Amino acid sequence: MTTLFFRIFYPKRKAFQKLIDILGYIPRHWYLYETAFIHRSASQSGKGGSVINNERLEFLGDAVLDAIVADYLYVRYPSMDEGFLSKMRSKIVKRNQLNILAFELGLDQLIISTSFHVNGGKYVCGNALEALIGAMYLDRGYNKTRAFVIN
Repeated sequence: MTTLFFRIFYPKRKAFQKLIDILGYIPRHWYLYETAFIHRSASQSGKGGSVINNERLEFLGDAVLDAIVADYLYVRYPSMDEGFLSKMRSKIVKRNQLNILAFELGLDQLIISTSFHVNGGKYVCGNALEALIGAMYLDRGYNKTRAFVIN
């Protein structure tokens, strides 16, 4: 399976290997992950004139991340009230925190953008992390995505 995967996608081999190393598995639907790293500034045209970038996956990933973190905190702190749980979730999914995590994972090396270096990548990496989570969710489902986020 891996040999076929690399033979087909040889030009992007290093990026795909980096992604496999980050995820710990070979994606089933690689196009989702590729889309997760296309910043709006590098949008591409799809069939029928649709725009291809990571914004839709980012939207989905944001919601999935919130659900995973809420679920984790709810189970982890059974006696804490809604106010505590909300504050904890907001600290965990804060944009700056997501940017730090994305850089630590090396997602900055996978992003396709024409403006990444111009604006210093202020939120580009954190947005790509959310898009990656959205791609994982569509490709492998909630449980696999949850395991990745929690770990």
